[in-house]
This record gives sequence, C-alpha cells and structure tokens, in this order.
Amino acid sequence: MRNETWATYVKDKRKAKHLTRRKLAELAKIDPSYVTLIERDGYVPRKDKVLELARALEVDVDQTLLVAGYAPEKISLKDLLERLEAIHAEKSMDRELRSALREVIHLPKDKQKELGQMIMVHLHPGKEETSRAKKVVGRHS
Repeated sequence: MRNETWATYVKDKRKAKHLTRRKLAELAKIDPSYVTLIERDGYVPRKDKVLELARALEVDVDQTLLVAGYAPEKISLKDLLERLEAIHAEKSMDRELRSALREVIHLPKDKQKELGQMIMVHLHPGKEETSRAKKVVGRHS
C-alpha cells in the first residue's frame, strides 16, 4: 500500500536539511534504494529503519513513527490523539472512531491500558494466545 504522506514527509524533511538521497541513506545506514522507494513509492521500511531515518533527519521520533504508520515510542495518549488527528486531517477517519478516541482521554489509566489491550487482541487475533502459551511454558520449565 502506498503511503503518500510518508513519502512527502521524508522528502520534505530531507530537502529541508539540504541532503541528497545518497547522503540521507548514508546517515541512516540504509541502502540508497530505500530512500528512492520511500520518496517515489511511499514504501515504509521496518520500524528500526524508520527510527534510523528520524535520527538522520534530526526530527521528532514519535511524529516520524506516526507518519510511517507505526505506534510511537513514548507519547501521552492526548498527544497521540492530537497527532493522529493532524495526520488524518486530510483523510477521512470514521466519525464514530474519532469520537470514541476523544473519549478515551477521559478514562482512568488502567481502563486506557485495558482498552488498548482489547484493541490489540482485535487487530492481531491469535497473538494473545501465543503470549499466554509462552507464559504457561515458562512457568513449567
């Protein structure tokens, strides 16, 4: 899937630093063809490569992760929601989802965590069973 927002983000940040694609690749310790794929095709590399790009571009890591489609490293829920809102301003996020996300801010931290876990189970079915199995095996070893 093409991520035009990501492609534009990287290209704009690179140009603002007056870097060539080759120089950015060198600083980020990635192959120059990745930079071309990112800027031309909206290719999103693995999270560790996105982190290297953020470091090389000297930009906010959490913002870069969000634009690339990854969860941020350390960010408050309120900041996350505000950043998501800004990123998706030109895109259409379902109105009900946007409303529900705003309500999450007002939940106690333990309820936010519980809700986050439920969402992850919904998005990645089977992952919870795998982690439970690892815990059970770990206890019996």
